[in-house]
Amino acid sequence: MVTRIKSVTVGKLGRIARQRSTRSGSGDSATVSSAGRSDDVAAFSSDARLIGKADEAVSQAPEIRMELVGPIREALMAGRYHVSSLDVADKILRQVLMERKKSI
Repeated sequence: MVTRIKSVTVGKLGRIARQRSTRSGSGDSATVSSAGRSDDVAAFSSDARLIGKADEAVSQAPEIRMELVGPIREALMAGRYHVSSLDVADKILRQVLMERKKSI
């Protein structure tokens, strides 16, 4: 089904935009010039701002967390760091089984 839309003049669109901007009371959505054209304005939601801040924090964070690596490094150097081979084998098998379960 085809619906025809009547042609609307730019002046009429300007009046509609002006009416909407005066009703809303905020000029954040668009500003209308005297010629009837609207200037584009971008507004970001609080969620977008939060995501931007989180992205910035992640990019500024160090890639290596020295507060966690330091004690392990010291234990390795002193010969006090021991890992059970059974624990390592258990983790490897669990990981393989989880990956297999996801692929099924």
